[in-house]
Amino acid sequence: MTSSKKIRIAALSVLLLSGISFWIIQRNQSGTIRKELFDFAVPDTSSITKIYMVNTAGKQLTLQKEKIGEWKINEKFKARNDAMRNLLVCIKDLQVRTPVSKNALENISKQMATSSTKIEIYQGDKLAKSYYVGSDTQDGLGTFMLLVDTETGENSTLPFVMFIPGFNGFLSIRYFMDEDLWRDRSIFAFYPDQITSLSVQYPRVPDSSFTISLSNSNVISLSDSKDRNITDFDTLKVKQYLNYYSNIQYEALKNDLRPGFKDSVLAKGPLHIITLTDRSGKAHVVKTFSKPANPNSVDQVTGQPLTEDLERMFALINGDKDLVLIQYYVFGKLLPHPSYFKKKSSATINSGKKK
Repeated sequence: MTSSKKIRIAALSVLLLSGISFWIIQRNQSGTIRKELFDFAVPDTSSITKIYMVNTAGKQLTLQKEKIGEWKINEKFKARNDAMRNLLVCIKDLQVRTPVSKNALENISKQMATSSTKIEIYQGDKLAKSYYVGSDTQDGLGTFMLLVDTETGENSTLPFVMFIPGFNGFLSIRYFMDEDLWRDRSIFAFYPDQITSLSVQYPRVPDSSFTISLSNSNVISLSDSKDRNITDFDTLKVKQYLNYYSNIQYEALKNDLRPGFKDSVLAKGPLHIITLTDRSGKAHVVKTFSKPANPNSVDQVTGQPLTEDLERMFALINGDKDLVLIQYYVFGKLLPHPSYFKKKSSATINSGKKK
């Protein structure tokens, strides 16, 4: 047989095999592997009104849409926008990477029966989609999932490895069950026109306290710790300062601290007390407390042992119901002294000019 004939035969074999493979895939998609077994995605996430999750340990979590762009957790707390965005993107873009192989089917099915999270997605009052989210694949590029028939409530018999095109990572972490991690971390989220007054108190240094009052966003007054008006303040500096309150967040919720440690922190008394009163007359009070330094921490300048953390503090928020960890890097800009707002004198300005 000539080499040219061999090449033609090899080419025909490749075409034949390709045709058979295409036929098998088409048959699976339209026959053996029915569409409803792998149709996980919800293309229109704007119509989703509720997401209910429950894991095999019995832990439950409900995310309910309050209005566009705002969700509530378990009818108690506002949900984090970034976490909701990640979850909704996942729900919308889910695709099948591959079915679970026959060799792995029994093992994966057992794993999902003992350790998985059931997801129910509602559009209005209608259950639009339901599936189980299991563990992640060893290569870290997919997550095992199993559909539920929303009409009959019966589970599919075939799990799939699911992924999001263009994303390399686990999907299971987007369906997390910790209520505290879902909570919005905002301490203050107010624009100047939403604020009536703002008081910053320094219990350790009372003379450094001050109050800003706003009859509207353009009429501002500033007073010191003895409620005396400060007239020579820089209006632009005050307005800039008020803008800081549009996005102040805590680092972590710390309600799980052991009682003895928490009591010792609070017993020292607050470092700062910030009271923001909004236009409805509601006062939002935040009290900060020093955080003990980590063992063996030393001052980088003096070399002396540190008793207080120089980077973080604790704070009581939500009517003293929640203890959170905050960063000086975030909170420090809220804690100036009244002198910060004073206008620079012409002599000071001139002295700073180059001659």
